[in-house]
Amino acid sequence: MRIALAHNLRRGDEVGQRGFTSREEAEELLASMRALGHEPVAVEVGGELDDTVAQLRSARPDLVFNLAEGWSGPWRQSFYPALYHQLGLAHTGSGPHALALALDKHLTKLVLRAHGLPTPGWVFVKDAAQVPPLDQLRFPVFVKPAYESCSKGIGPESLATTPDEARSRALVSLAEYPDGVLVEEYVPGRDLTVPYFTAAGGALAVAETTMPDTAANRGLFDYVHKQDPSRWSHLKVPARIPEALAARARALTHTAVRALGLQDFARADFRLAPDGALYLLEVNGLPGLPAGGASHQAAVLAGLAPATGLVDTVISAAVTRLGRPTPTS
Repeated sequence: MRIALAHNLRRGDEVGQRGFTSREEAEELLASMRALGHEPVAVEVGGELDDTVAQLRSARPDLVFNLAEGWSGPWRQSFYPALYHQLGLAHTGSGPHALALALDKHLTKLVLRAHGLPTPGWVFVKDAAQVPPLDQLRFPVFVKPAYESCSKGIGPESLATTPDEARSRALVSLAEYPDGVLVEEYVPGRDLTVPYFTAAGGALAVAETTMPDTAANRGLFDYVHKQDPSRWSHLKVPARIPEALAARARALTHTAVRALGLQDFARADFRLAPDGALYLLEVNGLPGLPAGGASHQAAVLAGLAPATGLVDTVISAAVTRLGRPTPTS
């Protein structure tokens, strides 16, 4: 099968490129596709739109393997799936509506709450001149951009202990991220994540990131720590938690993925409070798939082939969902 790996290639360390696909990850994915007998071609979508369209048409793919993040704005992850639809190209992963919803942390939390899923209380701030009352929240609170990933815009200063401090921090964050910010009740505890792959049975093993709690990071898995190359040395798969708790995290992930309309693969991020309560923070509709990451380790633990399992399960889910047989290469 001819497969176009559509991605934004990370070419530097700028904040705007965090979340893009590294050259190493792209090569790993292309090699996996070849090992599975497919005919892959890399389509880097960071250039002019005309060039991207020309590359896609030239590739004549049976399937687009979509990892394209887009550059900016609340709709950036939605743009490329919408483009594939316009070009009549089948693609892996979620469609534009679901990706837009999952990237919007405010709307995601509204959907989660409507489905009875536990998520910390919050206030959405869009207009600097009309900041809603914050004293309804339980303090401390956490201030973060409403439409970002990879912990962009998050640092030790994101934690606020009073309404005045939270308002001040929200206005500073809003100046940098004018599409909106969340002021969210802070849940101390452990960072858990659950990879989700439809063709591998849904929610996989719960993973935990055990970053050191220091005075500098105030116990937060912030932007600086998210970019630390050593972060995977703090990754535990499976997380060392009781099986009943892991089963609950997987069940919550399954419900959240269905509620948001996500397809093929996703990832849910939780906080485990000291009293054992689980809080669903957000759901990533377009998680990266690097070797050694939480998704890769959980997939191997589930019995998938280390070199090809992740790619195979994403492609298989898309082919099954699209209701078409896999073409021969």
